[in-house]
Amino acid sequence: MEKRKIIIDTDPGIDDTYALVAAFSYEGFDVLGITVVAGNVGLENCVNNALGIVNLMNADCRVYPGATASLVGLENAKTYNIESSVHGAGGLGTVTLTPDPTKRSDTHAVDFILETVKENPGEVEIITLGPLTNIALAIRKDRETMKKVKKIWSMGGGVRLGNRTPVAEFNYWADPEAAKEVYELIGEDVEINMIGLDVTQSTRMTLDDLFFLETECGNLGSLLSEMSNHYKKMYWEVLRFTGVIVHDLVAVMLAIDPSLSDEDDVYKQVNLQMECEGICKGQTVVQFSPSDDEPRNANVYMGIDNDNYRKAFFKLCFPESYSMYTKYIL
Repeated sequence: MEKRKIIIDTDPGIDDTYALVAAFSYEGFDVLGITVVAGNVGLENCVNNALGIVNLMNADCRVYPGATASLVGLENAKTYNIESSVHGAGGLGTVTLTPDPTKRSDTHAVDFILETVKENPGEVEIITLGPLTNIALAIRKDRETMKKVKKIWSMGGGVRLGNRTPVAEFNYWADPEAAKEVYELIGEDVEINMIGLDVTQSTRMTLDDLFFLETECGNLGSLLSEMSNHYKKMYWEVLRFTGVIVHDLVAVMLAIDPSLSDEDDVYKQVNLQMECEGICKGQTVVQFSPSDDEPRNANVYMGIDNDNYRKAFFKLCFPESYSMYTKYIL
C-alpha cells in the first residue's frame, strides 16, 4: 500500500486524542507531522498534549507549535485563552500524558506546512481538528504553495447545527476569519471537505462502548475511557445525553474511509460562506446549488452510518478485541 502523506493540525482535546490514535493506527497514513493551534485549551497545553499522544503511540513524527490566538487576536497581540469546561483544565479531562520533549520542533507550524507542501506538491493532505488559524496564516504567507495541497479534511462548521452558539460550531467560531480565508482563498483550487456537526452529532460512543474500551481494549482503551469520563459527565449535565460524541474522530475516520458516508450524504462542489460578526459569528452558510457566479469551494458531509463508523474505529485501533465487540456490543 502506498501511504498517503498527512499533516494533522490539531488542538488536543479529548476527541483530538481519539482522532490521533486512529490516524497513527492506520497503516495507510504517513503522518509527516502534527501542527498545533490554540483551541480547546491554550497553545502550551495543546502542544504538551500532542507530545504526550505522540509518545503514547510511539509515533515517528514531530510536533510543531503554531498560532497562540485567532487571526484577530494575533493582530491585537492577544493570546487565545478559553476556560474549557468541555475538555478540562489541561485538555484531557483528568488524564495527564507524559510528553516527549525531544519530539517538539523549533520550526513554526506554518513554516513546516509550507516547507512540506513545497517538497511534496499535490501529495499532502491536511486534516484539521481545531481552529483554522495555522492554515490561514500559511495561505497569507504563501498562497500559491497552499494551492498545491492535495486535500483538506476539516472538522468544523455545521449547516443546521451549532454547539458554541445556536448557529456556530466551536472550531469555526473560535476563528471565523481564518475559516473564511481558507474557503475563499483556496477553496476553488483545493478540495476542502467540511465534516461538521451535521455528521458528528449523528454519531455516538455509547456507555457500552466506553465500558468495552475500559475492560477489553488494554491500556490504551482504558486510558481513552478514563479520559472520556469528563466528557461523559458534561454531556449528561448539559444535554441530558448518555455516551459521548467524539467529533474529531469522525473527521479522521472519514479521511481514512469516505465510504462510511453514503454518496447521498456528501454534497460536492457547494458554495460555503462564513459569518464573522455579530450574533451569527462563526456560522457556515452553505448553498447546495450555487449559482454560476458563486464559487464552488467545498464538499460538505451531512451524514454517516453510526454503527459502521464505530465498528471501523474498533477494528482499526483494537483489532484483537474486534470480534468480541461485534458479538457483544453491537
